[in-house]
Amino acid sequence: MRPLPSELLRSFVVVAQTGSFTVASEQVSLSQSTVSQHIRRLEDLVGQPLFERDTRNVRLSPQGETLHRYAERILSLMDEAMTSLCGPPLNGTVRVGLPEDFASTRLTTALASFVQRNPEVELIISTGMSGDLFRELDEGRHDLVFAKRLSGSQRGTVVRTEPLYWCGSPTSPLNGGESIIPLAVHPEPSIARRRIFEALKAVNRPYRLAIVSSNVMVIQAAVMAGLGISAFAGYVIPEGLVRLDQGLPELGVLEYVIDRQPSVSQAALALEMVLTDAANEL
Repeated sequence: MRPLPSELLRSFVVVAQTGSFTVASEQVSLSQSTVSQHIRRLEDLVGQPLFERDTRNVRLSPQGETLHRYAERILSLMDEAMTSLCGPPLNGTVRVGLPEDFASTRLTTALASFVQRNPEVELIISTGMSGDLFRELDEGRHDLVFAKRLSGSQRGTVVRTEPLYWCGSPTSPLNGGESIIPLAVHPEPSIARRRIFEALKAVNRPYRLAIVSSNVMVIQAAVMAGLGISAFAGYVIPEGLVRLDQGLPELGVLEYVIDRQPSVSQAALALEMVLTDAANEL
């Protein structure tokens, strides 16, 4: 018998209560496409349609009404169990820093679920390059940071390793075999940028900076347009880009770590556990 994941049940219950995927997505702090995906996954798990849809309305199917009664009880018992085991609900403000690439992945689902379970916690999320996030953590501007660390660095606790890959556009003639390689990279203190430069210099491959931007979407667009090539961690290679495996030096792996202030709130410690679990499941 397959389990029913709680995040799917939470999306299901809110859609059932609101009668709208759009309103439900706002209430659970997820995109509408993610909520729709949750419902499809849940329908696949139970093997039954849970909603009857037309151009204006979303209504529970007879099977959906049955599941709704159970889902409310399941979620209520889960919340009751957490309160009993962990004490009163968490509260306060937690400031977390995330790299821009991972901020758009499954981590956001985990963060949204954390907020739903802890409505008294104010979560402030900042995105940026890893080097900047660590500097801001040292300045006391974040409670905890999930980011890449430099090779040899000992800061933070490693929660995930990801290979770094050269990437290009499938429609561009750029393939890494150019006499002078055009690059689309972040500015300093980008860890991926530093890894790219070190790898090319180690094999005496000339390069030039074609695009420099702190925005990952700009880097992606530049590579898609054939203005240069870049590198991305394996899990977050942007849609539409392809790996370039010929004629370029290996870039190794990136270490993703969680680092935090020496003394943080119980809410921040709970969020650290959530991020660790989510990173391991990516």
